[in-house]
Amino acid sequence: LAVGRISKDPSLNLGHRLDYVVLQEECETSRALIRFIDFGKFSSAFIGPLNPDFCEVATLLGENWNKALFSWMCVNYKLDFTIHHSPFARTLPSPTQVLFTIMKYFKWAHVGIIASSEDIWINTANKLASALRNEGLPVGIVTSIHKGEKGIEDTWNEIKGVGSIRIIVLCMHSVLIGGEEQAILLTKALEMGLADGRYVFVPYDTLLYSLPHQNNSFNVFDNNSKLREAYDAVLTITLASGDRTFYDAFTEAKESGEITRDLDVTEVSPLFGTIYDAVYFMAMAIDSARRKGVRKLGSNIAQHTKNLSFPGFSHWIETDNCGRGLSNYMILDTDGRGNQLFPTHLVDMSSGSVKSLGRAIHFPSGAPPKSDSSCWFDPDVLCTGG
Repeated sequence: LAVGRISKDPSLNLGHRLDYVVLQEECETSRALIRFIDFGKFSSAFIGPLNPDFCEVATLLGENWNKALFSWMCVNYKLDFTIHHSPFARTLPSPTQVLFTIMKYFKWAHVGIIASSEDIWINTANKLASALRNEGLPVGIVTSIHKGEKGIEDTWNEIKGVGSIRIIVLCMHSVLIGGEEQAILLTKALEMGLADGRYVFVPYDTLLYSLPHQNNSFNVFDNNSKLREAYDAVLTITLASGDRTFYDAFTEAKESGEITRDLDVTEVSPLFGTIYDAVYFMAMAIDSARRKGVRKLGSNIAQHTKNLSFPGFSHWIETDNCGRGLSNYMILDTDGRGNQLFPTHLVDMSSGSVKSLGRAIHFPSGAPPKSDSSCWFDPDVLCTGG
């Protein structure tokens, strides 16, 4: 869809016909990297990788091949501080920065991370922990879900054994788009009395797309009162949509005949929009490079992502004069009873601020988890004495 629209976009002058091949990335890191290397000679640029564990290796290979990489999944903080001519560009704001902005606002510094047992999510959890520690935050535990009901209980007991944790990031597929593992994990937390408001649970994957929530009911809660109650302890952070939701934009593309597959909109992951935006982001960077007289493609185009502004799939995409994404995010909450999510705060990444939207967060205990000292969020102050 993105490539088709780019080819018809009169505002773009790429100098090349854009075509694509889908690289099926293996879930196992070592095998995924081998497949990536195989495609080095065939492609001019990459949208990806999806596995953060080989983002740095992929960037080095891209530099060697003179191929650009555009990714939304990489949380490797070192990529943001490369002094040399890097072929890497983020197509979304750094998920670490979004989390840090929210944690600073609520003064929740102590964090735990739980990943599902898949390679891609374990690697995401480890890279996220490194990035948060690089911000000076105390990551108390990084663990993955153990097998079976007893294993999930053991996972929560590990978390309980670490003091002071306020926020727990869940690196796995969100229950809202079919993540069964997250549903089981949250239900077990409720049964063990851990969804009582002492922690805030934050799904990681909703940071990577725009979850449709306006006038949208999540049927996963309808016949599952335990999950509904457990989800009261969850804050869902997602990309703010524009005038249209992801579902609106997808339905429009179907009705115009651009999408011919017979799919109901609710069967499609909102990650569709993120991938579409990444392809368009790359095209905008190529166009920007050509306008500035940079004829040679390759890693050069990753350097031309500054001051971009264009309509994405369901929201406006902008970058600042350093190429950093300025998309806004929403904090969504449930009322603990129904099957809908309501926006409570806007996260403005252009100013690094969080603004209340006038609706209070419904915490299970009636109050948020304890706050931590603001020294954790001040780079010039050393926290001492706990």
